[in-house]
Amino acid sequence: MSARAVKRFGHIRLITFDIFDTLYKPSVPVSRTYAEPLRKLGIKVDEQNVARAFAQAFKQTHTEYPNYGREFHLTSSDWWTLVIKRTWTNAGVDLAVHPELCRAIAPLIEHFGSGRGYVLFPEVPKVLKHIRRKGVKMGVISNMDESGETVLRHLGIREYFDFVMKSVTTGIEKPDARAFAMALAAVSVPAYDALHIGDSERCDYLPARRAGMEALLVCRDRVPDSVAYSEDIIPGLNNLIAMI
Repeated sequence: MSARAVKRFGHIRLITFDIFDTLYKPSVPVSRTYAEPLRKLGIKVDEQNVARAFAQAFKQTHTEYPNYGREFHLTSSDWWTLVIKRTWTNAGVDLAVHPELCRAIAPLIEHFGSGRGYVLFPEVPKVLKHIRRKGVKMGVISNMDESGETVLRHLGIREYFDFVMKSVTTGIEKPDARAFAMALAAVSVPAYDALHIGDSERCDYLPARRAGMEALLVCRDRVPDSVAYSEDIIPGLNNLIAMI
């Protein structure tokens, strides 16, 4: 990070975070967790195939029922049940032949919804403590269901945030600019004094910049889609200690 970037963030009064793959990640790959009930029944599946099946199921379900089905009067549990069944079906499992799999759905939802299925990135507690000591407000802007705050509490970091904007509650998903405007209004901080940090160009970096905020893109184990904003790319949150 250049000296210009460090100086640029000296005025920041609010930092908002995405959470999934920014602050925490699955403790084991989601595909492995979804495959475990299949293996217990002796159903042979390839974990990479389950990973592809999950990605397809998640995308299809989000396209048909955005924001966890909020506008379709689905519960988050209904929504995730559909994702899980579609994942198994896409992986080649005939649910009509294995109806007993339905008993594994609720435990899967509870596993992730309780926070037990996630782990913080190692630097997160230290970085959040540093930002809090600097007197900078913090918040969360995330496309998440009702379990989001439960996960943050389970991981021991909810106390650091002045607010948590859950899309399923606000009715607004990123990259909608209103999500960022609501966050700024929650603590009465102007966009030019705020910084948003996330791992998605489409949902975090670009819309935050369009909203007038500063933004950083976290790229831990991947290559970003563009090098046009390479100065705003960080490999992890440790960089913030020198910048805030």
